[in-house]
Amino acid sequence: MLDKYSKCHDCPVRTMALCSAVGEKSACDLERIIHRIRVPEGRVISGGYQRNVTYSTIVAGVVKLVTTRPDGREQIVGLQFPSDFVGRPFSDENNIQAVAATDLDICSFSGAAFEGLLNTNPDIERALLKRILKDLDAARDWMFLLGRKTAEEKVASLLAMITERMTPAPSAKPVKDTPPSRPTLRLPLSRTEIADCLSLRLETISRQFAQLKSRGIVETKGRRNFTVRDMTALKHYSAASA
Repeated sequence: MLDKYSKCHDCPVRTMALCSAVGEKSACDLERIIHRIRVPEGRVISGGYQRNVTYSTIVAGVVKLVTTRPDGREQIVGLQFPSDFVGRPFSDENNIQAVAATDLDICSFSGAAFEGLLNTNPDIERALLKRILKDLDAARDWMFLLGRKTAEEKVASLLAMITERMTPAPSAKPVKDTPPSRPTLRLPLSRTEIADCLSLRLETISRQFAQLKSRGIVETKGRRNFTVRDMTALKHYSAASA
């Protein structure tokens, strides 16, 4: 375990990130190569047809994964949230860009140093493989979301995923019979971006938001802030015909 003087001790994703799944020695080895940095919204942090020189773990904020076609068209093909690993070790190129969808707080580390640790610390290699398989499952879920769900299910699924991944874990055991708090969250994507990544029209996105709001499932404030008032109902609509 990392001691109380560790610079990782107060990390909010320490129990969920890659470093939580490795032994004490490997955790200390990882700690020695990390640098905590802030990244402004819109900056590319990985990918773009070039070998990664750094990798990252998201501490706070959201990353959008964007693929670009030769004719200039772009498509958002996934989202990454706090505790997720960003980068593609041992790959000479990566046509998917990781772009800061919001302001980010990340643990960044040298690509060469991290790949060296993978060669000498098998538990880090195993932990990374497990996360890659988890990302593969998420990519398959995203494909199903785009190809087999209705507009209502797509929007509900996206909002449920964002809410679950962006809501911080409770710091204490809830008091009995006390309803859980409903934090107000900021959408990491604009409605135009949501329309693009869900392959829907902007008017359809606005209509689905209005319907969820009229049913009392979601409360919105402005174009980006929202609160899920009934997660059970939201999940019902996200999988109505699944």
